[in-house]
Amino acid sequence: MLLSRRTRELLRQLRRPEGRQPAAERDRASAEAPSEAPQAAVAGSSVVERAVRSALRRSARPASPPPPSGPLEELVPGHVMHGPEGSYYLVQAPAAELLPQASSLLERLPDALRAAASVTDDARLAPLRDTSLDKLALLDTETAGLSAAPIFLVGLTLWPSNQAEDAVVHQLMARDYTEEAPMLAEAARLLRGRRVLMTYNGRSFDFPLMRERTVYHRLERLSELESHVDLLHVVRKRFRGRWDDCRLQTLEKELCGRERWGDIDGADIPRAYHDFVASGDAGQMKLVIEHNRLDLISMLEILVRITMPNELPQP
Repeated sequence: MLLSRRTRELLRQLRRPEGRQPAAERDRASAEAPSEAPQAAVAGSSVVERAVRSALRRSARPASPPPPSGPLEELVPGHVMHGPEGSYYLVQAPAAELLPQASSLLERLPDALRAAASVTDDARLAPLRDTSLDKLALLDTETAGLSAAPIFLVGLTLWPSNQAEDAVVHQLMARDYTEEAPMLAEAARLLRGRRVLMTYNGRSFDFPLMRERTVYHRLERLSELESHVDLLHVVRKRFRGRWDDCRLQTLEKELCGRERWGDIDGADIPRAYHDFVASGDAGQMKLVIEHNRLDLISMLEILVRITMPNELPQP
């Protein structure tokens, strides 16, 4: 197995005997280490070891096939939509068709919602208890960068009725920078009338950025929903320290028992969008749209597993 230069350097750090550690590193480590916890960096818990494990896992994965090449309409079938603010691209699919286990998840969703505040002791899940599905929305966005960057994809899982199996994933996409405003305006209309919003890190990132970009485009103000359930905060409270991190992909592996293959790395998504706008080749965009769908489905699965005790793996 070929290891990257970064991985080899991490391994050298991990194996370096204390006596050979450079004096500057020893002095810096001594100064930064908390005096009340001199044994904190034990085997299996150091940042270096976690980084090595993560790098080894990435190195061991089979190489992903190259993305396809072609126009958006061919690689990701959808519809060009026209509204008062302009046009955008819409991709829709029944949630039950997106993953083999999606139908089973939707069947268990009503029980998970009823259990949200009774089986668990986390009041942050209370707004979900007995929520009518036609008042619930799941949200995940993809952006062209970090702070103040344009949003180019808004993914929503919505229910047109109170039947769990009727869930539909709506993905609104700006095909270039000019379509961000009409895309955001339609996303706001789809959220209007919903009572509970569920996200993963959306309280700190997705929803505030949507409001910021709405103001930037001088659109009608995006109103807060009555309740916002951010699953990241729930997960951190329950599982902090149990795994290397609480990233969504970590939960998919450790909590849901599956891993993504051929997925685009989140850090590569902004570049992929800028390349698409410049070239019109939607190969990378197909991966981004699939990444967004998986995020939305994973939120449902995480909710089911943390609210229903028989769904949790043993520590």
